[in-house]
Amino acid sequence: MDHIVSLSLRTVALLRTFLVRDRRGAAALEFALGSVVLLSTASICFDLYTRISADTAGARMASIMADYVSRDEHPDLAEMTKLGEFLYNNELGVPANLAFVVTAIRKPSGNPPEVLWIDETIKIGDATATQELADACAQHVDGSPPSPVLPGHFTMADDDILIIVEFCARLTRLGALSQQVAGDIYRLYALPARTQGKTPDPPA
Repeated sequence: MDHIVSLSLRTVALLRTFLVRDRRGAAALEFALGSVVLLSTASICFDLYTRISADTAGARMASIMADYVSRDEHPDLAEMTKLGEFLYNNELGVPANLAFVVTAIRKPSGNPPEVLWIDETIKIGDATATQELADACAQHVDGSPPSPVLPGHFTMADDDILIIVEFCARLTRLGALSQQVAGDIYRLYALPARTQGKTPDPPA
């Protein structure tokens, strides 16, 4: 009888030990799963924040480049390239391939707008990727010879000259997850040339 009682007590003790270990294992599993969910959520939020910040920076970069080019009757390509590199380093702030497409458009009196010149040479990053970006970025210039395809809300009076800067960026590390979903960053900014009546030279 004592033997049976002793065996029962051992069985109960073993069961208790198993249940305690099982609870600890379940808690460890729950903690591991919770950590994965939290880390994944944090990564997605940070990736999305990076994308939004880069998109906002792209708008600023396009506006600054347009302001710079619109002020000069003889745009200096070397200075424009330096400005693009400065903006990349100080405004964008994340690794990316990017391209600026700068276009000058004039509306002759009584005729539809025409392209005076287009420049796609300001590219930063991998040569192949930036060339792809530059080719796809010129969304408002089409055909050969090129003709402007202006957004519907753009209006030009006769003899107006407009400088359009299109900015495209492809994030390469931070923000790369949302890059897969949302695609390349695209921004456009347009300003009238400051010296209306004088045709601006192509960047040289």
